[in-house]
Amino acid sequence: MFKFGVSKREITPETSLVIPGYFEKRFVTGALDPLYVKAVVFEGETTAVSVVADTINLRRDDVLRIRCGISEKLGIPEGHISVSATHTHTGGPSWEWFEAGEHDPYYMTILIDSAIAAAEEAYETRVPAKIGFAAAQVEGYSFIRRFRMKNGTFRTNPGFNNPEIDHPLGTPDNTYIVGKVTDTNGKPLAFLSSYGVHLDMISGNKVSADYPGVLARLVEEKFGVESVFFTAPCGNTNHLNFRELPVDEPHPDLPAHERTGHALFRALCAIEGEISCTEEAVSVKREFLAARLRKPDPETVDTAYRFLSGEDLRFSHGMGHVSHHVTRHLAQATVAAHQNPVRMIDVELQLFDFGSFAMVFWPAEVFVEYGKAVREAFPDKKILIAELSNASFQCYLPTEEAIEQGGYEPTITGAVTPEPKIGSDLVRESIRLLGGAV
Repeated sequence: MFKFGVSKREITPETSLVIPGYFEKRFVTGALDPLYVKAVVFEGETTAVSVVADTINLRRDDVLRIRCGISEKLGIPEGHISVSATHTHTGGPSWEWFEAGEHDPYYMTILIDSAIAAAEEAYETRVPAKIGFAAAQVEGYSFIRRFRMKNGTFRTNPGFNNPEIDHPLGTPDNTYIVGKVTDTNGKPLAFLSSYGVHLDMISGNKVSADYPGVLARLVEEKFGVESVFFTAPCGNTNHLNFRELPVDEPHPDLPAHERTGHALFRALCAIEGEISCTEEAVSVKREFLAARLRKPDPETVDTAYRFLSGEDLRFSHGMGHVSHHVTRHLAQATVAAHQNPVRMIDVELQLFDFGSFAMVFWPAEVFVEYGKAVREAFPDKKILIAELSNASFQCYLPTEEAIEQGGYEPTITGAVTPEPKIGSDLVRESIRLLGGAV
């Protein structure tokens, strides 16, 4: 018998705490909407737990603390527990990013204890259930933010209708995966979903769950159940329509996060009635892949040291003119990567496989090309991919082509930046674990 449970706990930070996400430190002055950590439990032949928090990222030690706490409470193997971040840029202090972020021990204790409590309640309240997944294309809300310029250079976020833009470097993945869980009589218990666009639509000093929070509010209003959102690969996308392509938008006057949340809600309502829910057995698969770390070249290291010692130098890295804060951050990242004695790390790949559909958990801010490659290998299988899961490393996962092109995302932005080969390794191993030919 398949059983399912869902629960949540609020993790809205107090005022005056730090909001990570930009290159300058911000402090909480209020909340636009609550932040939550949510947990879902799937029980079939085995039991799996998935936790997702409204926060920008989670450190590996915090993931392990959540896993350990849930395992001790429920007796579920730690390897059967996934922990993801939505990547909201208006969340609590879970991430120290040089001078721009903070990892607050008091806040993280609240978040970790709340994650464990949500998982425990989800497990205790699980009921016989059915589950099914469907996919829709939601266009006009996610845009590639990397461009080739007419002079042959590559830029991230080049500005609206910039006449020097030649063409975008790729196409977004507009795939919206929706999972519906019902009781045995067909009454909805929860919706799971995933879409790939950056949660950076609000800015400012008031915390918010961004567009997944809007989606959750609308789902609760209509269906009376939880919406549990996992951010799909979106490392090279955002919501900014730099070429001002025409978009059929029924709510043009709403803020971007509201427009996106409403769009996803409309898509969910359009397909949820067609989702066939059945009892399923879930299997958990996991691999650890070895990733070599990137190291900056000596010239870049020298430039970083010179800047930090007071020389007037710039690290634009394909971003055009950047502020002193950005330059200082990139210089600090270069030095940190140079000084890091570690040369290899283990990267965790985790899957919950239900047969005709699956949930795949990847680390990092992943470029959309990797997600497309996995789904294209399984045209008849619905695959929900959650990035920034299990906190294996701290940066973007660009394609090897993007590394050659340059720009912001391929830049070393921290002490632990793997070589891009790990991206193709994750794709290959995901396909293998899902039962496909590699």
